[in-house]
Amino acid sequence: MIFLYTALLLLVGVVYFLVQRRVAALEKKYASVVKEADTLLRQSSYREGNSNRQDPYQSAKRQYKLALLVDKRDRLEASYLTWHQRAEQLSKLRQRLRAWKGRKLPYTFGAIDVACVLSLIDYLGAGQHVNVRHLMETLMALFGR
Repeated sequence: MIFLYTALLLLVGVVYFLVQRRVAALEKKYASVVKEADTLLRQSSYREGNSNRQDPYQSAKRQYKLALLVDKRDRLEASYLTWHQRAEQLSKLRQRLRAWKGRKLPYTFGAIDVACVLSLIDYLGAGQHVNVRHLMETLMALFGR
């Protein structure tokens, strides 16, 4: 396969994998925070001894913890949705790149590959050794008369 096309596919694949891992981690965190908030919400109110009255300090503390958990849940949800959207976009990009196989654009990348390799050979100073004339002379010396 063409070097740049393969490199581009590999790069997008690695980024997609990393984004998917981030999405899975955020989903796990979100689920744990939702579960923790649900258990705190379902807890019975604190009552001391035989009294029918609730302790206002305990109630306020519980409401504060619940508010912190809800705030954390909302932030995680927003972050999860953002990363999930990025993962979907990368998935679509991956599918479009895979659909390029056998079309004109990868062959254009191939021409760019050849130009880059030739420029690198010339830049490194190996141009006089890596050329068609030198190859033909070497082949004629080996197989010629």
